[in-house]
Amino acid sequence: MEQKNITLILFTLAFGTVLGGLNAMMFNVALPTMVTYFNVPLSKVQWLTSGYMLAAGSIIPASGFLGDRFGYKRVFSLCLTSVLVLSIVGSFAWCIEALIVVRFLFGLTAGLLAPLSLTMMYRILPVSQQPTAASTWGVANFIGAILPTVLSGLILSVASWKFLLLFNIPFVVFALLLSLRFVPQDAVQNNSKLDFLGLVLLSSGSFVLLFTFSNLSRWGFTIRFLFGLCFGFALLGAYVLKNKNNETAILNLKVFQYSRYVAAFATGCINTVAITTVAFLTPLFLQNGLGISPLVTGLVMLPCSICSVIAMPVARKYYGALGEKRLATIGLAIVIIGSTPFLFVTPATSIILVIVALCIRSCGISAYNLVVTNAQMAAIPTQLSGHASSLTNWSHQMITALLAGVVSNVIDLRLLASQATTIKETAVIYTTTTNMIMAFSCILLASMIPVALKFFRGKGELHS
Repeated sequence: MEQKNITLILFTLAFGTVLGGLNAMMFNVALPTMVTYFNVPLSKVQWLTSGYMLAAGSIIPASGFLGDRFGYKRVFSLCLTSVLVLSIVGSFAWCIEALIVVRFLFGLTAGLLAPLSLTMMYRILPVSQQPTAASTWGVANFIGAILPTVLSGLILSVASWKFLLLFNIPFVVFALLLSLRFVPQDAVQNNSKLDFLGLVLLSSGSFVLLFTFSNLSRWGFTIRFLFGLCFGFALLGAYVLKNKNNETAILNLKVFQYSRYVAAFATGCINTVAITTVAFLTPLFLQNGLGISPLVTGLVMLPCSICSVIAMPVARKYYGALGEKRLATIGLAIVIIGSTPFLFVTPATSIILVIVALCIRSCGISAYNLVVTNAQMAAIPTQLSGHASSLTNWSHQMITALLAGVVSNVIDLRLLASQATTIKETAVIYTTTTNMIMAFSCILLASMIPVALKFFRGKGELHS
């Protein structure tokens, strides 16, 4: 395959990944605006994000089956077309419930773009290009998580929230044309059968868990909450028991036979927590904790987006020289260092300090994300790549959705308990919640260092 074709394919699939991330996070900065516009509480508005994640978490397990049965290029292009239509329809939403429904449908379509892109990269490109594919997908995934904050702030400063959806139109059309022109057609497996019961168990378990956490502020730690928690995990457990040896399952659990994949999968989930705290919590902290506008919030998030783009190619350059163990450890250490200032932020914290800390975190996350992505996909046979990509992206979507629900409900609970009424009292709640969530994130990240040192490949193993 010529280098020109490889570059065009990578660009097309990465662009699709960015669009998926944009649509997942585009309303994060807009949540305070939507609370005012529709006159509803944050715990309800956060379903604009959680509803998307729930839908994506429900359909992502089927991405491997859909790609095998109908062709990855065909499904990828159909998802882009659906996003185009939904962007137009969503702009006419007359109430928060209607917009939540549209966002749910977005999750069923745009939510497939990232897992389909990752699988296609590893199916189409030669083995020698896999680190480049992991780097490119990682950059696209991180840009898709951070860039919406910048764009949302800019859009909301000059236009209605409706343009958060209409913004999609020219870019989706461009991505669709690129897909039809440059992505090669793949083989279709007409004998593929859908594991319908497995999909129902996974989707139901995901829904129950997300719904339970989303109602934490109303239910509290009551029997109802504990029942929802147990029931959701029971459904997921039933799926595992049913399909642990089933190679035709909607998510083939055979990938867990590979220890390096398991280690990379676990550490990747923790990395998702670090990314989500930036993408979801930081805009709330900046607007309600430091009292800055959506436009300034977007501008504050812009430098860390640039740093993530720069850091990923640099990490790829030293991937072979350092090995996975060292690069992962260095990345984790950098993320923890960048997170430290958030353990002590107050409403009087300097915005400059926040920008510097976010930039440091972004560099570490990018380096670590490169190692995790390539370690997962390179650790398994090519025929399982679709299932590995589906499983990885499903778990990341669920973690993001659950964390978004937990964070918004914890804030609501703390606001209710403190009876905060003034801007200053509210700002204290948001900053202290940020302290708590970031501390939890740092503990999780530090716990992954021994895992990376044990299971990831060293410099010698990479070269051999």
